[in-house]
Amino acid sequence: MIRKILFSKTQSARLQFIRYFFVGGTAAVVDLLAFSLLITYLDVHYIPAAFVAYMIGLIWNHFLCIIWVFESKHDRKKELFMVFAIAIGGLLWTWLILYLLIDIAGMDEIISKMVSQVLVLFWNFTMRKFYVFH
Repeated sequence: MIRKILFSKTQSARLQFIRYFFVGGTAAVVDLLAFSLLITYLDVHYIPAAFVAYMIGLIWNHFLCIIWVFESKHDRKKELFMVFAIAIGGLLWTWLILYLLIDIAGMDEIISKMVSQVLVLFWNFTMRKFYVFH
C-alpha cells in the first residue's frame, strides 16, 4: 500500500495534490533559499531576486512533477510551453503579492516571499492539473 502511494503513477487528484504539496514544498525551500541569498548577501532588489529564485524553483518543481506527480499527456515541447506560461502567471502573482506586502504593507521581504509561495501554490497546482496534465 505504501509503495503504491509513494511510487505508482496515479490519476487521483487527492494523491496528486499531496505529492504536489510535497514537491512544491521542496521547490519552495529552493526558491526561498535562492531569494534569501540574493537579497541578503548580494543586495539584489526583491523583484529580480524573485524572478531568479522563482525560475530555479520552477525547474526543480517541474523535474519532480514529471517523474513523480503527474503523467504527461502532451508532446514535451507543448508541455514545456504550457508550464512556462503558467509559471509566468505564477511569477506575476508573486510580484503582485510581494509589492502589496513589502511596498504597501511594509512587511519583511522573507516573510512576504513565504506568504506569496503559499498563495501561488494553489494557482500552480490548479493550472497544471487542469491544463497541462489533465
